[in-house]
Parts: sequence; C-alpha cells; structure tokens
Amino acid sequence: MIEDRLAKAVQTEFEKKRILVIGDLMVDEYILGRVGRISPEAPVPVLNYKGTERSAGGASNVALNMRSVRGKLSIAGVVGVDDSGMWLREFLKTASIGTEGIVAEENRMTTVKTRFATKVQQLLRMDREDNSPIQEITQTKILDYMIQHISEWDAVVLSDYCKGVFANPDFVREMIRICNENHVIVTIDSKSRHIDAFENADFVKPNNQELENAVNIEIHDLESLDRAGKVYLERSKAKSIIVTRGAEGISIFERGSDRRDYASKAVQVFDVTGAGDTVISTITLGLASGLSLDDAVVLANIAAGVVIGKRGTSVVTQDELLEKLYEKQDEK
Repeated sequence: MIEDRLAKAVQTEFEKKRILVIGDLMVDEYILGRVGRISPEAPVPVLNYKGTERSAGGASNVALNMRSVRGKLSIAGVVGVDDSGMWLREFLKTASIGTEGIVAEENRMTTVKTRFATKVQQLLRMDREDNSPIQEITQTKILDYMIQHISEWDAVVLSDYCKGVFANPDFVREMIRICNENHVIVTIDSKSRHIDAFENADFVKPNNQELENAVNIEIHDLESLDRAGKVYLERSKAKSIIVTRGAEGISIFERGSDRRDYASKAVQVFDVTGAGDTVISTITLGLASGLSLDDAVVLANIAAGVVIGKRGTSVVTQDELLEKLYEKQDEK
C-alpha cells in the first residue's frame, strides 16, 4: 500500500538525507496579548501585551520543516549585521542546522515580519525588510560555499520570497547548473516572474496566484489552470511544476503527460502561514528518499494538512506525519 511506502521513507530514509536550502531568510515575530476594549483615540483594538515569540521564517522555515522530520540540513542566505540576524543564526544552530552558508551584509537589515495577535486572531502585521538585490560579492560567497560542499548534499532547495537573494536570474541559473552537473536534485519555490531562469530544475512549486502572475493567465477553472500550467512549464523549461491550490489540493504538470490532481484532505484551518514551505520540504525529501513525484505529493498533502491546523509559522514532526499515515491505513 502507498501508506507503507510513505511511512518507510519518513521513518528510515529521511534521516539519511542531506539537504541545502538557499534563500531569503526571515524572522517571524509575534507580539501576543489580549484585546478587551477599543481605543478612545481611534476605532482600533487595544492589545494588552502578554509576551513576544520569535521563530525562523522564509527559507529558514523550509529548513526547519525538513529538520523536524529528521533530515540533515544546511542553509545559505543573507542577514543583516543586527540583533535579528544574530538571533536567527543562533536559533538555527540550536536546531542543528548548518549555518556556514549564511552571509552578513553591511547596511542591510534582516527581514522581520512582526504580527500583533491574540490567541485566535491576527490584528496587524508589520514588515521590516530590504528587498534590494544582494551584493555580487555575496553571490560569489554563496556559490563558492555551494561548490565546495555540493558532493555532501542529496538535494538543494531554492526558496525565493523576492527579498533580494535571487534578483539576478544568472545567479539562479548558475546554482541549477552546479546541481545538474553534480547529479543533485534541485527544487524551487519562487514568487518570481523570471521563470526562464528555472531551466532543468527538477520541479518548481508556484501557488495559484504565483502561476497567474508569471504567465498572465487568470485561473478560474480547470481549463484555465491547465493552460496556465502548460505555459509555465514550457517557458520555464523545468522538468515539472507542482501547483499548490489551497483547498483545491495540488496539481502536477510534467513534460509529456497530462495534468495530475491530488485533492487536499478536509481539515480545520487555523493558519495557512508556512504551508507552502511544508509542501516543498516534504516533496524534496521524498524525491531524495526515492519516492516517485506522485507519492511525494501525496505525502506533502498530508503534511500540509497538519501544519494548517497550527498557529503561525509551524512545522510537521516525524511523529505527526507517521500518525497521520497510520490513520489513513486504519481508515482502509
């Protein structure tokens, strides 16, 4: 049964895999409190402060997702020379994620997304960020780190939140070339419209909106989804694309075959923050562990169902994933 294959991969293969995540590093900050009244100064709620929580977001969350299911992780990207950058490095080290590929740029702030929230509701988000392209010397440092260690990794994930790391398409092409030449799986999660830089990536994972924006085709039914996906696949020249469609599930577009759809399992949605990170993390680890693309997508759907039932930028653990797989076995 498929559940047996997936459980074996999660339980015995994931921990053997070494993955490098390259991308836009962020800090997710939560200012938590309780709302009991409306301000007399303006029609806005007054948050009675209770505490602050921080976690690693963006590409960092992709690495955390893989680490939580026992993968061996390293990460590369850019932070500022500031408190948030220092905190992020130490946090990732504590999570047993290699940080040697992180470069600190002078005069650049670490991306921080601050959310003001109660236990059940987010009230406001404030972003502190610098979206300018990273320096050429920083690109060179990341490529040098990648070349020196490429033989150590089973897969490389490019996690692009359009915060400057992948602003140069030639930089993206060079990373894909290095992976291809060394027979290392390379997967991409990108908000960019520069999809022509993705040639020969094993897969690219846009969501519905990112797919629309990249090919300028509005998606309103399966026919328009099919058209948009085929255009993206042709223009990008990636080996496949995986479209995350929220409640509608996940669709696979692959060269030489028809679109394949996988429905999401109905779950109570608490917060969709970071669900896309979980999907690319799970599929990449699945491919590195010998699963077919379709089996890896099924597993990712299950993992995403766990994450959206949690608050904030969350991860799925190995135990949670195995528990869901055994539940599916029992249902049969």
